[in-house]
Amino acid sequence: MTFLEENCILEVLTDNILSESYPFVCGDDDMDDFFQNEAIAYTQYKMGKTYCFKMREDVKQIVACFTVSNDSIRIYDLPNSRKNAMWGITHREKMLTRYPGVLIGRLAVASKFSNKGIGSEVLDFIKIWFLNDENKTGCRFAIVDAKNEPNILHFYKRNSFKTLFPHEIDEDLYTKPPKDENERSERKTNPRKLYTRLMFCDLLDEE
Repeated sequence: MTFLEENCILEVLTDNILSESYPFVCGDDDMDDFFQNEAIAYTQYKMGKTYCFKMREDVKQIVACFTVSNDSIRIYDLPNSRKNAMWGITHREKMLTRYPGVLIGRLAVASKFSNKGIGSEVLDFIKIWFLNDENKTGCRFAIVDAKNEPNILHFYKRNSFKTLFPHEIDEDLYTKPPKDENERSERKTNPRKLYTRLMFCDLLDEE
């Protein structure tokens, strides 16, 4: 039994939970600000829904938070090499223009519970959650837009996620198409470092 299964309960993050809980601090200022000040609005406006794991024995203690929303991987927008690779993953059983997925928009573990494997447990929970037959919508992939930092990319790779593009320049041209060939050439000559990397996990591999 995992730490979360044994010690925690899952709830939708609400204003009441935030006001009644100890401040959620994960050590990343952007994440802390989102969960404390923005997550509720995301839920209200149907932009994403945030959940939290709380300790059973101390419900004021939030262990981890995550935000999920609908997303997809746009196959036909990909370069041919990546398009064929993605069709290879799906075995070409249905050659769709988009393959549905769940975007894990935010995921954080409280600092006092860090380095205990809880982040991986949260990812495992989400994968199983969306594979469940009771899930109300089709969902083939788990998708993250991970910070482009070695430790974070390594964390997701350890949890069966792969980068959608092997090279940053290809992802840059995909996420922000150039206006013309001159811009394309300039960006290839002087590539910028991306702040995030698109990554995915095929949920059928997790069954």
